[in-house]
Amino acid sequence: MSARLAPFPQFTGAEPCQAPDTDPAWLTSDDTNDRAAAQLACLRCPNHEARLAWAIDHPTDAGDAIWAATTANRRSKLRREFTTTPKEPK
Repeated sequence: MSARLAPFPQFTGAEPCQAPDTDPAWLTSDDTNDRAAAQLACLRCPNHEARLAWAIDHPTDAGDAIWAATTANRRSKLRREFTTTPKEPK
């Protein structure tokens, strides 16, 4: 994780998760079908990268919700991949 944290992404109302036919409960549901629907909506988001950066940099705030089509588990794996801590020499 970088020392600089991504700012909270601005919503314009044009995002798929803001559409009238989208249930915001999908983003935090335990139901596999709901979470899949949320992930599909997120993939169409024009601000996908900004939301992913924020969710990776703010794991507590992002919680278990779907952000940028990722689950908390996936973001945790991405966070480990992005870690810039030098490895100890052998």
